[in-house]
Amino acid sequence: MPGPWHDGIIEVSSEQHRHLVTVLRRGSGSPVSYTDGAGTLGQGTWTVDGIERGDERSTPEPPASLTLAIAPPESKERLRWLVEKCAELGVARIHWIRTRFGQGRLPRSDKAHAWMAAAIEQSRRSRVTSVDSTWSDLGDLGVFVAADRSGRPFRPVGSLTVAIGPEGGWAPSELQATTARVSLGDAVLRTETAAIGAASIFGALMAEGSNQ
Repeated sequence: MPGPWHDGIIEVSSEQHRHLVTVLRRGSGSPVSYTDGAGTLGQGTWTVDGIERGDERSTPEPPASLTLAIAPPESKERLRWLVEKCAELGVARIHWIRTRFGQGRLPRSDKAHAWMAAAIEQSRRSRVTSVDSTWSDLGDLGVFVAADRSGRPFRPVGSLTVAIGPEGGWAPSELQATTARVSLGDAVLRTETAAIGAASIFGALMAEGSNQ
């Protein structure tokens, strides 16, 4: 529910209304949680016409963030799955990169946002994933590591950007000899599998570090 909120009742979209009533079977007076996607979490009441605001709190910024630069898969369904799972796993941002052997296309901005928002609602995260609407080149990323089977095991220790190439692999000219490379395992992974693998490893290690 994008902020700022000024009134005691937050209006919902027709899709959110259908989801709450039909899928979640929420009746008037049911408790619901809500977020502005920028770190605020609230506990309110569903009134059928909207959400009556209740206790709200600000969640702290994560200690580290993961950005993924991805050569999009060709299939729209796989692309949607990728965006949804990255959002559920808390990826901060997705760049779409042009690669020599990539065959995918950019998702429509409104579609990508809808996929991301639905995943945030499902996972009850308090911060949205920023999904780019334009292409990026590897040279635009600044400092990054590239997912590649020849690399060292992926063991992130802080914020970083991971570039994930197409299933056809990286072209020799795309990665310089000095490019840091990280391995996500011995198997040749599909693009979306590599993205989810990187996000899962990152999230698990960051959670482990915060609990020590």
